[in-house]
Amino acid sequence: MGFTDPFFIVLSFLTGLLICAMSGILTVLTILLSPNDSKADFIITMSLIAFGFGGATMRATFEAVQACLVEIITSLL
Repeated sequence: MGFTDPFFIVLSFLTGLLICAMSGILTVLTILLSPNDSKADFIITMSLIAFGFGGATMRATFEAVQACLVEIITSLL
């Protein structure tokens, strides 16, 4: 597995997207439902860290995914 394998790259990008979506939803729901709870601060901190990891994964794989998609689209046309 490496950055030359299109399946690995696309799955890594989608995993980063899923992590960002889930941690963002968890952050928003925690802020809306229990903003003054002592556990809420920990949950928000961990959610924002997870959001950063997901964003970093997406950023690291974006150019390779974009090149892969352009290659697929040009081969179909």
